[in-house]
Amino acid sequence: MRRIFLFYAIFSAGAFAQTEKIDENQMFSEGETVTPVEKVADNKVEESTEKESINISGSINSRNSYTMNRDWLSGNDASTAQNTLNNQLQNNLLVEARARRSTKAVVNLVNNVYAQGKSEQHTITDATTGAVTRYNETVYADYRFTEAFVDANIARTVYFRAGKQVLVWGRGFFWNPSDVINTELRSATDAFQFREGTYGLRTHIPFGSNLNFYSFTGVGKSTRAEDVLQAFKAEVAVSRAEIAAGVIVAQKKVPTYLVEASTRFLTLDWRAEATYAYGDNAQRIDVNTFNILNPRTFQLRDQHVFKGVISFGRSFEVFNVADRLGVNVEYFYNGAGYSDSVFAQNAAVRGYFVQNGLYRPNFYGQHYLGLFITFARFIVTDMTLGLNGFGNLSDKTAVISQLFTYNPLFNFTLTWQNNFFTGASNGEYTVSGLGWYSEVSARVIF
Repeated sequence: MRRIFLFYAIFSAGAFAQTEKIDENQMFSEGETVTPVEKVADNKVEESTEKESINISGSINSRNSYTMNRDWLSGNDASTAQNTLNNQLQNNLLVEARARRSTKAVVNLVNNVYAQGKSEQHTITDATTGAVTRYNETVYADYRFTEAFVDANIARTVYFRAGKQVLVWGRGFFWNPSDVINTELRSATDAFQFREGTYGLRTHIPFGSNLNFYSFTGVGKSTRAEDVLQAFKAEVAVSRAEIAAGVIVAQKKVPTYLVEASTRFLTLDWRAEATYAYGDNAQRIDVNTFNILNPRTFQLRDQHVFKGVISFGRSFEVFNVADRLGVNVEYFYNGAGYSDSVFAQNAAVRGYFVQNGLYRPNFYGQHYLGLFITFARFIVTDMTLGLNGFGNLSDKTAVISQLFTYNPLFNFTLTWQNNFFTGASNGEYTVSGLGWYSEVSARVIF
């Protein structure tokens, strides 16, 4: 848990970017999914000149970090035994094979090499008795395909993406309560995160430039057809606003209804997202009755559960440079969050809570608030400064983060990250005992 509570300034970069035209390559990428009429461009020339090709790209990133314990920082413990040095080489290889008519296949491979090794937990289930055994293993390298999918379309009117993929689902700046689809949520811990995709089929049907319809059939890792998840969403552009509504359903799960909206008002960019369900699908424990000797989990049922996000922000011109300063504020209400602290319980309960996947980072409490600031061309043209505050208001713990990014060359980036953890002991962002995390990285993109 040493690194699961870090927040990175990378989320504030590009927050105010706008889509320039409708492009099938953008329909499944980060950003807004409805394009205003005035931004539609004629792509007939592009269609007539597109060619078959195979592109290979990727990155090699040397990441070096040092974590410092809260007790050591405060002087309560003179030993550095709880401080940790980590050296990691993170490699990425992306292969993209393009055919004609906007058809393509993409495979994304991620490899990590750990100088000090990394502890991984493995689970073995006895096929006869169903007994579950867990053990830890130290690994020095790992490989995984985060995404592997095929894009196709029918006469450029219906677009498909089939395979292992990361969906862009939700309108919030950082929190997305409607995203109960992705295997791995956006990380608050890793500036260079490669999210693990989920298996399924995504369909996009645009009706002009003002209306879009999306669906996703999620298979995940299930071998049972009845466990398939189905999501639907319709988006419409009205004047200066974009509005969406949808539903996510699956057998043995309560349906989740969602609404989203974004607009510009009073010179501010506004985003909002809300969900409603008559219960909640996440497994949880009752802090007051939980017995570690006979652990039982349950799901919320037969009660109204609301979740919602609202954020506002804008970019500012500084010293005659447009969009040099970006500021965004976001509030998240989690109706299924814990009002009593699980982390305040004994170590055995805390361990069970985390090791069994019951803890969802940044969805643990009921109230959250974040401030995200980006300052481009800081001191020199190729340097960017990120400053962020990020907190769980329910247990009064927070992370303060600073990130310097420097690009001396087009394909070479140096970063320096510092994160400070503050607040009450045994809260969401302090329970690990981590007080200060610092990382320096050098990344080459090819």
